[in-house]
Amino acid sequence: MNEKEHFERLNQYYEKSKIGYDFALWGSKHFGFYPKGQKISEKEAQILMQELVAKKLEITSKDLVLDAGCGQGVVSTFLAKNYRCKIEGITVVPFEVKKANLLAEKLKISDKVNYSIMDYSKTKFNNNHFDCIYTTETLSHSINIRKTLKEFFRILKKGGRVAFFEYTLAEDKDFSKSEMKILEKIAKGSAMDGLKDFRHDKFQNVLSEAGFTNIKVENISENAGPSLARLRKFALIPYYLFVKPFGLQGKFPNASAAIELYNMAEKGLIRYNIFTATK
Repeated sequence: MNEKEHFERLNQYYEKSKIGYDFALWGSKHFGFYPKGQKISEKEAQILMQELVAKKLEITSKDLVLDAGCGQGVVSTFLAKNYRCKIEGITVVPFEVKKANLLAEKLKISDKVNYSIMDYSKTKFNNNHFDCIYTTETLSHSINIRKTLKEFFRILKKGGRVAFFEYTLAEDKDFSKSEMKILEKIAKGSAMDGLKDFRHDKFQNVLSEAGFTNIKVENISENAGPSLARLRKFALIPYYLFVKPFGLQGKFPNASAAIELYNMAEKGLIRYNIFTATK
């Protein structure tokens, strides 16, 4: 995979999707966390997911944290404001840096955050620099997950913590041919070129190979499910009237994902997980 081509497709995807993200998710790019048995709004669920990032990392006001794939700064500004930590946010999408800075200014925490254009597989940070590193649904954009994890390991302090909120897939043989074809269209359209590196019950082995220890995985698919169900409602009519009949899943990856990934998740083919580990 050519890096330049990948980053071009990634930028095209986010440029094309930014209105949808703003409308449906208020600029964030992660699912919410719905506690079992509780009826809450998507906005409340998103805040709970952001609090879960802090909880899993055990963030304190003394920590320097990396948001790897920071998007428009929704998670990082929340953490900086509520936990008073300092955060470096990096992305390869230029307009996201501008939006993240505007949000930080609005929340009056510009002194706590810094945003820059940077590839998380090849950063400019020194060795042993961060106390914590996290991702929220961004690692599938890595075209070489092992290289990315080795870079995280390099820039993380000894004893530092990581938390990755990411999807995993069943093995290819568990998908039907039509499901696999649609999944590949969605992955290509959204520049999730590394998605197939994330497999059920195996990704923790990849973390171990990168040098991380105390690895834990928590399947929170049931808690994230209502977020996907909500997006599915938005996508139902356009998907079945326009996208699917004309085979345009690759051109409309978000609408396609809302429908098809929901169906796959119902079968257990896709999970939503939290991976935590230390150096």
